[in-house]
Amino acid sequence: MIGTENIDLLPIIFATISATLIAAAGYVINDYFDFAIDKINRPNRVLPAGKITPKSAYIYSITLFTFGIFFSFFTNNIYCIFLAFINAIILFLYAKYFKLTPFFGNLIVAYIATSTFLYGAFSNANLVNIWMIATFAFLLTLIRELIKDCEDIEGDAKLKAKTLALIFGIKKTIQIAFIVATIMILFVLFLWWQAYISNSTIILLNAFVILPTLLFFASLKQNFEKNNLARISKFVKIDMLILLIILGLKI
Repeated sequence: MIGTENIDLLPIIFATISATLIAAAGYVINDYFDFAIDKINRPNRVLPAGKITPKSAYIYSITLFTFGIFFSFFTNNIYCIFLAFINAIILFLYAKYFKLTPFFGNLIVAYIATSTFLYGAFSNANLVNIWMIATFAFLLTLIRELIKDCEDIEGDAKLKAKTLALIFGIKKTIQIAFIVATIMILFVLFLWWQAYISNSTIILLNAFVILPTLLFFASLKQNFEKNNLARISKFVKIDMLILLIILGLKI
């Protein structure tokens, strides 16, 4: 799906290192600001379990952010450097201010997932068809984030967070996630109609991405229990991996 001619591997390697470090920093700073919530929602995580102090986690995240931005300069691409700076700032602000805001926080996470693919494309000056993968990444991540809001509703409520699940309830939040899934299905049909993807690709997408997604929502319609929500959230991550493999095969 993405052209492989005349690829210079060095910028891609540095871009991968940079993106990995910034993403890791995002996870750590998120855990730092989520310390109180994770005591309720995920007590076995590193910080709530006492395996590392909050201060150490904060210093570690800033270090990762710094090295992530540093390695972006070795891509020799102004867009990669700019994206590294912007994403580092957005991840910090998201963790501190925006994570528990209704829908906006979900959109930020979906953007971050999307920007990862743009970052890789910029590092090799190759944007051929990357918009397809980026769009799928955005939609699937948004679906997963909405489901996670429902999964974390207990801890979020105790900390008076303002997530969609708390404002509208689990049922309506799942319905919003289903609307996003419907948009994804329509996007697949659009790509097929415009001949951006082959017949074999759409068959694989329907069998391994679209159908499982519909089955997930069928399951959620009957069961809003936290364990089921967590299971579906993990399956959506697997869904994204399968989708990337399918689109990467150039079928």
